[in-house]
Amino acid sequence: MYIVPKDSRQRYTKQCLYDAFLNALETKQVSSITVSEISKESGISRKTFYKYYSDPFALLFALEEDLFVGLIQELETLPPVIFDIVPALIRFTAEHKTLMRAAFENQRDDGFIDQVMRYIYDTYHVQWENANPLMPQHDVEYLFHYVVSGVIGIIRYWLLRDPELPVEEMIEKADFLMRLSEPK
Repeated sequence: MYIVPKDSRQRYTKQCLYDAFLNALETKQVSSITVSEISKESGISRKTFYKYYSDPFALLFALEEDLFVGLIQELETLPPVIFDIVPALIRFTAEHKTLMRAAFENQRDDGFIDQVMRYIYDTYHVQWENANPLMPQHDVEYLFHYVVSGVIGIIRYWLLRDPELPVEEMIEKADFLMRLSEPK
């Protein structure tokens, strides 16, 4: 949990709900998980669940928000170089594989994936412009979005289609593919 409630009871309750929900996500889609199931697994009453969340999707969205905070904390420690942030993004994804898979499977407008892309753009696009001084700014933006969308796309493919691929192999694939789009 990256967003830690100050109240210890609230912190305990949310952690129990998060853990039970993540356990259910290991084998089920969000749409198949019930509040009763989460309550039973967590030892937290349905009434208490509804105090915090309207349904399992609301719990997923709260977990995505928490995950986004954690990802930003991770990325802020790195230099503004796409070749440094992509391995960190892949490792972070591997650490939170179940939740990241659920975020991709339940993608929504302005959800977790869009927030990540917007953050990466806002944080790193100036460095891309500086690294490509001979390229028109408009083209640099297209290149940036092409690369970042590609990175997000291969992470999605990895999680949903090839989850057994080791993290380091995934990082090597991403690096190889990103270097294909480097200006010469």
